[in-house]
Amino acid sequence: MYIILTSKLGEYDARPGQGISPVEAYEYFFYGKKKADFTIAEVDGDQGRVSIVETGEGGATNSVPLKFFERFDTVEAARDELKQLVTFGNIDARLERVTR
Repeated sequence: MYIILTSKLGEYDARPGQGISPVEAYEYFFYGKKKADFTIAEVDGDQGRVSIVETGEGGATNSVPLKFFERFDTVEAARDELKQLVTFGNIDARLERVTR
């Protein structure tokens, strides 16, 4: 099972917890400016949590259970969802895969 984690630049970072392993990472650009990072992560079980950490000094941290994340049976299904998220008409938006 897979989920998509989103980190929005200057606002918050999504950090996988125990039982959640990043598989692929992408940078999202909107009209040439990087706006977010997306991570496809594999989930082991149903009890994991994702930390959403606000950026900046004194940023709050929220621990979010997996039940609030859409799940995908395959990496390919998660990739397809990402493509749909960033595609709308003729807007200048693109994903670039990040190699580790």
